[in-house]
Amino acid sequence: MKKILCSILFLLSLSLYGNEEIAKWYESYPFPNPYDATILGSSMIMTPGVSEKILKKNYEIPTKEEGELPENLWNHHKFRFSLVKQKQKAPLIFLLAGTGSDYNSRRMELFQRILYDAGFHIISISSQMTVNFIASASRFHIPGLLEEDSRDMYAIMKKAYQLVEKEIEVSDFFLTGYSLGATNAAFLSKLDEEEQFFNFKRVFMVNPAVNLYSSAGQLDRYLNQVTGKDVRNLEKILEALLMKVKEEAKNEYVGLNSEGIYKYFQGNHFSEQEKAALVGLAFRINAIDLNYVSDLLAKTGVYTKVDEHIKKFSPMLSYFAKVKFADFGTYVDKIALPYYQKKLGKRYLKDKLIAESSLHGIEDYLKHSSKIVAVTNEDELILSKEDFSFLRNTMGNRVFVYPKGGHCGNMFYTPNVQVMLRFLKEGVFVNEK
Repeated sequence: MKKILCSILFLLSLSLYGNEEIAKWYESYPFPNPYDATILGSSMIMTPGVSEKILKKNYEIPTKEEGELPENLWNHHKFRFSLVKQKQKAPLIFLLAGTGSDYNSRRMELFQRILYDAGFHIISISSQMTVNFIASASRFHIPGLLEEDSRDMYAIMKKAYQLVEKEIEVSDFFLTGYSLGATNAAFLSKLDEEEQFFNFKRVFMVNPAVNLYSSAGQLDRYLNQVTGKDVRNLEKILEALLMKVKEEAKNEYVGLNSEGIYKYFQGNHFSEQEKAALVGLAFRINAIDLNYVSDLLAKTGVYTKVDEHIKKFSPMLSYFAKVKFADFGTYVDKIALPYYQKKLGKRYLKDKLIAESSLHGIEDYLKHSSKIVAVTNEDELILSKEDFSFLRNTMGNRVFVYPKGGHCGNMFYTPNVQVMLRFLKEGVFVNEK
């Protein structure tokens, strides 16, 4: 199956990579609505010939001593990741998950199948916004400052590779990610050029966030249009979702993530505003986790008492009342900013924090690094006009904007897959020969 897919991809690549050819493909793209694309398209393969199943092995890296974490985080003393390996010598690509997504999420699984068929070993790394990463791999337990996050990610990526390096033979190292994972990839590429551990050959960014704070604000606005910022309205939506995904939930809250929300979308009819709200809600669920877990581990005392003893099976839902469905902006204002002001001094202002949560901090690097390219969409839900201008002005012909797809809704569409694989394997991007 792998040989069949590769043959298809590279035969088509001879004529596919101009703007006109891609535009023709998008005349038949199945999700013209950006919300439909984001919710449905981001979780389905739209490329023929991709393997249905591949062998994958999960690993754990011990990072915390028993008793070092609160009891209700008892299962996060080890950092979890996965490896998909080729039988022969092959390039190794690190695959970075989007905001709040785990290494084994649906989107990561689809990427793994595509990249395996293209001949890569794959190490999959969870987002720094997941509970497992915050608890087991984050030094400060306060993610969001992208340079600091990249140092945490780089350290755990090295440990992951060192754990499996005797099992695989590697020719070169590559890096890719989607959404926040794409943004992380840019920072990691810069750090790796300084550290020179992996020496990444090429870096492919899929639908990156330019400014984490403004993107989060946009997603929150989608949700607030329906809830009116009223917690009671949000509770009603969550109750309906909990009923829908209860068969997957291990307690009142586990299992209610972006994938559970997107499953709820299928088979139901929603207005445009309601679709937008579901996209926003998927992000808000992660923000609730982020507020609670960061406060608990960094001992900021916002939602949990510093000396509070939380039992092993304390239900997470009971903390909703304390967190009050807090969004990412609340996380910045109540937890991240005060924490870093205490650490760095009161002169560390919010504008500085927001800037350090943005690609603007590595603008010069992005301008001059020829090994990094990015793709995004005209109807991208998390980018502003200023963000598009930044990408175009900074990366020039190393960024390509597809006509449709919402946020990550076309990652697995045939032309997108071909563009990605041709760059990773040959170093040739759109409109290059």
